[in-house]
Amino acid sequence: MTASTSKVSQQHWIAWFLPLRTLAKAQNLAHRYREVDGFRFYVHERMTLLLPAVLAIALISIACAIGVVVFLADHHSLLALVGILLLPVVLAGSFLVQAYVFFSWIEGRALALELRMRHRPAPGPSAKWLMRKFGLDMGPFPPVPWLLATLFVVVPLALLSATWLSFAILAIFIGAVTPITYAKLER
Repeated sequence: MTASTSKVSQQHWIAWFLPLRTLAKAQNLAHRYREVDGFRFYVHERMTLLLPAVLAIALISIACAIGVVVFLADHHSLLALVGILLLPVVLAGSFLVQAYVFFSWIEGRALALELRMRHRPAPGPSAKWLMRKFGLDMGPFPPVPWLLATLFVVVPLALLSATWLSFAILAIFIGAVTPITYAKLER
């Protein structure tokens, strides 16, 4: 009995680290976009705001991919080959993780608008500060796949900052300003 319980807990621990749950959630998000009229209309109405946000996500993804290549190439010429091989993986992974988090946030905003602010969790201290200082309603915080975000966004940006600090700061600035600008221009 103890062996089977231990095996189940190990499988649960392994499943937590695998990106399969995040992939399933991303598929569910895409399915809700196709099936839920309110979410789809919300996105179509705000397409002029969403296109620059997707462009910003693409630019940050390019910065992440460049960060891996430049960091590895600076350390050894043979590592440059590894960096070049990792480039499409980091580019795609970074883009997909950022897009998942951003569009989960967009879905939360659409749902909050649809429900007319009912059933909404109380805002945290940073959300209250943004509302008081700048009149920004950031809405509910989206679910973040922390393992994938660390692998495909945080680590590549850290590698980029180790070799090209100004470009890393620019990418981080774009990432921070994009949702704030979206929230400010949306209303």
